This record gives sequence, structure tokens and C-alpha cells, in this order.
Amino acid sequence: MLSRLKIENYALIRQMDITFPKGFISITGETGAGKSIMLGALFLVLGQRADQNVLWDKEKKCIVEAEFLLEEELEDFFNDNDLDYSSTTILRREITPNGKSRAFINDTPVSLSIQKELSEKLIDIHSQNSTQTLKNSIFQFSIVDSYIEDKSLLNEYKELYLKWATIKKKIQGLEEKENEFLKEKSYFEFLSTEFEKAQLEKDEQELLEKDIELLSNAQQIKETIFNASNSLNGEGEINVLNSLQQVKQNISKLSSFSKELEEIYKRIEEAFIELKDINFELNSFNDTIIADDNLLEKKQDRLNLIYSLEKKHQVNSIEELLRIRDEIDDKLLVSSNLEDEIGELKTKEEKLYTSLKDIAKKITKQRREASQNIEEQILPLFSLMGMQEARIKIEIKEIEHININGEDEINFLFNANKGGVLQDISKVISGGELSRLMLALKAILSRRHTMPTIIFDEIDTGVSGDIASKVGEIMLSMSFFHQVIAITHLPQIASKANYHYKVSKKVDNNTTYSNMQLLNKEERINEIALMISNGKITPSAIALAKELLT
Repeated sequence: MLSRLKIENYALIRQMDITFPKGFISITGETGAGKSIMLGALFLVLGQRADQNVLWDKEKKCIVEAEFLLEEELEDFFNDNDLDYSSTTILRREITPNGKSRAFINDTPVSLSIQKELSEKLIDIHSQNSTQTLKNSIFQFSIVDSYIEDKSLLNEYKELYLKWATIKKKIQGLEEKENEFLKEKSYFEFLSTEFEKAQLEKDEQELLEKDIELLSNAQQIKETIFNASNSLNGEGEINVLNSLQQVKQNISKLSSFSKELEEIYKRIEEAFIELKDINFELNSFNDTIIADDNLLEKKQDRLNLIYSLEKKHQVNSIEELLRIRDEIDDKLLVSSNLEDEIGELKTKEEKLYTSLKDIAKKITKQRREASQNIEEQILPLFSLMGMQEARIKIEIKEIEHININGEDEINFLFNANKGGVLQDISKVISGGELSRLMLALKAILSRRHTMPTIIFDEIDTGVSGDIASKVGEIMLSMSFFHQVIAITHLPQIASKANYHYKVSKKVDNNTTYSNMQLLNKEERINEIALMISNGKITPSAIALAKELLT
């Protein structure tokens, strides 16, 4: 429950520090006194976004603190979010002059989403505008589902549905990827076949270029080598080896005369051996050179194929072509793997869908039983609030496709008049009737929900007199299960509360600010008398106020 609310520097509130007890609490005040401002500050600490416009003093930061007394069942939330649990927990929100916002839970900085998630477990604020949520299908589902005794099927369904939805989304993504790839698959297959036929080998291009150069100049090479070999050891006028042999023999005769001549002889002998070896290798190499035009043509064709592939793929080497070939093969492999993966996921998806349909049918049965209970329990409350002839029917229809709520469609049908035709509430219900219907639903739901605090913000619009008194009695009965805070302009409702607070505006040094105080018995009588007599206290208003408070 909300045990304390502290506000500093917010709108017309300079500083406010209010404690709240258990039970039924009413908050009253003149129009514009600041009731909505106080509620706005509470919305801040519950996670609503804000900016520096909320600051009363633009040079100072705004601080809103809400202290709650917690139940132990919320301990898991604190553990899951790495927060220290305390039975007395403070939610704090700070807005700096530059508009920056900070959120805290027990002095630990948290994200706004975490603070909002916790606050939704602590307090339910219901205003005139939120009455319209009754027409929202999500809210209608939450009402019916809260009356299902065993929620294991609902929990199992939602868990399976999230898995199913995740797989469906994954299948969709893979199919889009596959469809995108299929547009180019035939081209990739053509390229892969082209590479397979080419049978490219590393360094092949360089070897081909050298071979072609040799084959293209084969005749010239052979002639040149022949002439060189003939000059070294041929039958012509020049025979280098014979001449060098003669020189070697002559120097050999002199080598014993000095070390220098002996060294020269050795060098001549080495030169002779080297030239002889060169001549042998020239002849051997010459034998390998074949002037073969057919072979030249084949190698040239092979090189042209490589050149054309390089040009086609805009690269300059076989290494790059081989990399592209591997990438294409990988893409084709991925395509094959995609088909297998999609097939496996579809099998899982079909099994989950079958399970979901089966569970959804059981949930439909549970919802129809829960709807009957709601209809039976809400009728007496209609009578209490002056709608004796009102009828409500919660219609559960099965739809073709499943969603997060199962395979059901929920419609709240209503008619306030005897003999009237039940129709969708958005078509037949007035504002006052809608407020009373929402209050009746909140009343029966309060017996099942563990929400510690419920705040009603002037949802008593459209009711008065004895009906307003009945509305107050219903709120009082709800306070047996929850802390109930009603911001109201009706004396009949305010008088039913266990505690009564008044919001008022004051002027101090030409500055207007709002304040809130808990009223004692005498102050409460005067406040209710003011509400009865529209701002002017009369003896009859005092008497009626005392009677209402009896």
C-alpha cells in the first residue's frame, strides 16, 4: 500500500509530505485546487515521462517520492532486477532544471521501464479517461481471465505462443532470405558450373604465360641456342671449347713455375668445365623446345579462358577467382541448408500450433464459465448503484486464427433498460453508466487481484444522491481488501471514507501554491458541508454533513 507521498518543486506544489493509512481515503478540494497536480506527481514516480515544465522553481530539481509497504510476493521482482528487497520500499523520481530525469528504487538508480513495471504491481490509478479502457479488448480479456480459477492453461498457452510466434517470425525471415536468394540462384549455379568446368589451379596463369611466351618464340630460341652451342663446340671456324682446351694445355706447362700461374690454370680449367656444362644444358634445353602450333593454340585458349573469367568477375588473378568460386559454392550450400532449416522449423511450428489450438479450446471453455460468474456477481452491484434493470452479457466467440489471447473474441454486451436489446457497450452505454459499470467490475476484481492500492480519480461523474452513496459504500467494501483512495467531488462518497484529505490553494508573497492536509472530525464536517452547499456553510448543510458521517 501507499504509505507516504513526498513532493518537492512540482507545478504548484512547493513542498508536500503526506502519509496515508490503510482503508478508504477520500481526497476533496475545489476545482483547480491541485488534486490533479498531486495525482500528476504520483504519475511521475510511477514512470510517466516529464520535462522541465513541471518545475515550480525552474532553478531547482523536482523530487517525488512514494513510499510503499510491500508484500513478500514481490521479492522475486527485486531479485530478478538485482535490487535489494525491503518491506518498505521508496520509489523516487527526479527531474533536473535541464529536463533530465532519473529514477530510483530504494536509492538504487533504475531505468524508467523497471520503475514503471514495479509501480504497475503496486498501484492501479483509474480516472474518467481510463473508463474508456473498458471498451478495449485487452482489458476485457484481463477481466475475464482474472476469474479463471486455474491459470495454468493460460500460462502454458502464453509460453507456447511466444515460442510459436518466435519460430513463425524466424521462418518468415528465412523464407524472405531464401526468396531473395532464389532470384539469383540460377545465375550462381551457372557460375559454379563454369568454375567447375574451368578447373582452375593456383599459379596456373603465370605458368601458362611463360609457356606461351616460349612456344611463341620457339623457332628463334632453337636457332639461337644452336648457334651458341656451335660456337662453343661445333664444327665451324669458332670452337670456344677447343680453343680453351689448347690454352689450358699451354698454361698447364707453365703452372709449376709460380703459384700465380698455377691459380690461373685452375681458373681456366674451371671455366672450361663450366662452359662445357653450359653447352650440355643448352643442348638439353633446346631438345625440350618444340615448335608446336597446336600446343600453343591450346595453351593460348586456356589463358584466354582465365582472362575472360578475370574480366567477368573484375579481378586480376587466379587467387581472386578461386576465392569467388568458393564464395559462390558457399552461397549455394547456404541455400540448401536454408531449405533444410525451414523444413525443420515448420515441423516444430506445426506441432506447436496443434498444441496451441488444443489448449485454446480448453481456455475458451474456462472463459465461458468465468464470464457466467462475472455476470452473476455484477448484477447485485448494478442494483446497488441504481441500475436495477441493467443486464450484461460477456460474449465469447471462437475465431479462425490464434493470437496471444487464444482463439477467442470477447464482446461486452450491455443494456440498462428493461426489455432492451443487448448491444456492444460502446453503442448503448452513457458516461455515468460506464463509470458505474467500471466501478462494479473493479469491485468484483478487487476480491481476486493483489493490487495493494487502487486510486479512483473522479470516476463518480454522472451519479448523485443515493446512487453516489451506494458508490461510496462499494468503495468502502473494496477497502477491506485494498487501500482505496478516491478523488471525488461528491459529499456522499467523501463521507464514506475512513480518512479525509483536503487539497487547497494558498497565496504566499504573491505566489500561489497547493497544499494537502488530513482533516480532523470538525474540519471534515465543515468540508462536507461546503461540498453540500456549493461553497457556503449553512446550518442545514452542517446537519446533513453530520448525518452523512454517522
